[in-house]
Amino acid sequence: MSRKNFVFQKLVNTLLEHIIKNYKIDDNLPSDVVLANQFSVSRTTVRKAVEYLEELDILVKSGATKTLMAMPNSEHFFDVSKQSKPKEKLVEEYFLTLIQHGKLKPGDKFSELELARQSETSTVAVREFLIRFSRFGLIEKNPRSQWKMKKFDEAFVDQLYEIRHLFEMHSLSNFIQLPEDSEYWQQLNDLFIEHKSLSLKMDTCYEDFPRLDQKLHGLLQQAHPNQFVNQFYDIISFVFHYHYQWDRSTERERNTVAVQEHLEIIGKMLMKDYRGAAAALERHLNTAKQSLKDTAML
Repeated sequence: MSRKNFVFQKLVNTLLEHIIKNYKIDDNLPSDVVLANQFSVSRTTVRKAVEYLEELDILVKSGATKTLMAMPNSEHFFDVSKQSKPKEKLVEEYFLTLIQHGKLKPGDKFSELELARQSETSTVAVREFLIRFSRFGLIEKNPRSQWKMKKFDEAFVDQLYEIRHLFEMHSLSNFIQLPEDSEYWQQLNDLFIEHKSLSLKMDTCYEDFPRLDQKLHGLLQQAHPNQFVNQFYDIISFVFHYHYQWDRSTERERNTVAVQEHLEIIGKMLMKDYRGAAAALERHLNTAKQSLKDTAML
């Protein structure tokens, strides 16, 4: 069984967590049969996972006895975050990362095979992702599985803004009505702290803002999920961050303003001031709209 196998890596992580929580040095672990039944996997997978833990010097096996020799640490765990996501989502995240870091700009050409290799996915997943976004004027198809980044006009920006305004105002209204004990209020408070921290170091860390921007606007959607809104909002978010790459000369100033606007929105929300939050969100969306127009008209 390959060590890139997701089931194998997930079981190793599960065993490591189980050991940390339930065992101490020199304890014996249960039989392969017991572990297989406990974690709903095959005995073959258990055996391979145990052999791997032996290689890490965490376990020593003598016959059927498995003795714990060392406690696991964070370095022993596999990173399975990518494998647990749909391939198309991996492509999207990688594609947006390229754009945010200026490695793929409007006018650039790229191939499906190239993107599949870079994102460690398949050409099928890449093609589905690109076809989906091509419908919104972001990219265009060229011969031989080649694609080209595009720009759009002022009318496109106006239409995009109308949809974004409708979605986000609706989401804000729903968020404010969440019960006091909802986990989303704590997430919002944590996000306020993250914004505050970034606002103090914008001179050097202004490129970190897109991540927080996605977290805030994403949180508004997650608190009252709607599958149709979520699908369109993914595209809206992508478009805004994509076209900011046309003009990065004002990126620091643009992001500095946006961080302060976010702080005002979140602050009003935490005080349960819906009117104040709505007014702050309105200003923020208008600022984003004008910034997008400025870059689109270059």
